[in-house]
Amino acid sequence: MEKTASVRLLQLLGWEGEALTAFLPAWERAIPLLNLTEADIAFAADVWIPKYWDISLKSVRKMIALFFKEAAELAKMEEYLRAGHKVISTHNTSSFVCLYANKHAGNGRLHIIYPDFIISTMWQAFFGKSPETNFEEEDNVVRCSHCALNCTRAREMTKGKIPDPTVNWSWGLFCDEAPKTVELIECLTSKNHVETVLVTAPHDSALGQVEADNEERVQYLSHKLRSSQDRITAKTGITVSEKDMRAAWDAYMSYMERVEEITNLVIYADPQPVSGNELALFSVCMQVCFNLGIEAVNEALDIAIEEIRERIQRGKGPLPKGAPKLACYFVPLNVPWVDRMFRENGVNLSLGRLYPLASMMEERLKSDEDPYLAAARQIYMSHDAVNMGNAASIAESLLSRFPLDGALIGFYDFDRWIGSLQKTEMRLVEERTGIPHFYLEGDFWALNKVSAEDRKAVIRGICNCLKISSV
Repeated sequence: MEKTASVRLLQLLGWEGEALTAFLPAWERAIPLLNLTEADIAFAADVWIPKYWDISLKSVRKMIALFFKEAAELAKMEEYLRAGHKVISTHNTSSFVCLYANKHAGNGRLHIIYPDFIISTMWQAFFGKSPETNFEEEDNVVRCSHCALNCTRAREMTKGKIPDPTVNWSWGLFCDEAPKTVELIECLTSKNHVETVLVTAPHDSALGQVEADNEERVQYLSHKLRSSQDRITAKTGITVSEKDMRAAWDAYMSYMERVEEITNLVIYADPQPVSGNELALFSVCMQVCFNLGIEAVNEALDIAIEEIRERIQRGKGPLPKGAPKLACYFVPLNVPWVDRMFRENGVNLSLGRLYPLASMMEERLKSDEDPYLAAARQIYMSHDAVNMGNAASIAESLLSRFPLDGALIGFYDFDRWIGSLQKTEMRLVEERTGIPHFYLEGDFWALNKVSAEDRKAVIRGICNCLKISSV
């Protein structure tokens, strides 16, 4: 087989022999969708992925390969629709349980796509391309929203690269701009014949109220989830039973238990065996439902657990013993250079994301609780979905569990809800925990909004503070 850039890249990620021959055509169909050139693919294979990802780990190669397979799945949507299958188009952050229950009930006849998330993550995390570089002069009309992720979705949908799905399932629980982007797409295209099912809830609770314990609020959201499922079923013709919802819960908790085990292994080990980039990669399905299914992700995480244990036994890690550990509030998946900059300055990123652990969910969610009620309660356990006082309490409960030297917040400069409150929240958490907090401006959906040299200077300053305080 000719050693094209695509062949080299796929071999780097573990494809070989018949598996490589079988997958290569599917990957080549995805390349135009991702707007990649031969030079982009060669750069990813020869420079970007080896530089920013620990591909000596089989688990990391498998997880990155899953994104490539998801991109190939995205390119197959038209084929699925022609075969009479149903397609739900959605965006993060969504409820994994609600989406996976539909996937489970569909039994291979229903597919879930996250066009903006998959395309943006492929560009940024694995090819080092900013979404902004893919916009052209005629795309200015879709730049009216300030979030590059939503801009990407608007561009790809209005360009006709993504076929019309059976139904759009839009989530406004973490981001009010995401549903507005659906309206923008409908205004700019003929896609207003595709029904959009919206799940949203008011962000008007009192400061500090624990929203997961507010039964009236949780009941309201659970009714929204159930009624939205009824509308989804009306479009797909696939009924989601209580059994499907409980199967989705079991699948989600099985995944989250693996993520928690990895988190515990990594944070309590000295030296830390893997970097924050790998932790972010392993935690990607907290609010995203891969069309490939969670089983493939769990398989990669099982390998990761064994590889991490082996590194701990050998006392091996990217940094030497005693290096400071910094928790990370945001998802560093799409900005792998941030983690590398910290490592080059002697500091570990030690949490892939600030999100409730499986054990914390098990403490709060009753096994016999109505699954829609449990899904609503779990949403309100997320740091990003609640009022700032409640978010600070969630952060406090997570950070206090681990031996950490500091916490890193920021990279939500584009966001009106989360970004506008972060600096006040960090003061609250810092006062309650005694863990020093550091703020890093940026946007993890757009690489070129800030100067890399400015970020390096800020990161060097943070690292010097941490190293001096640990002397």
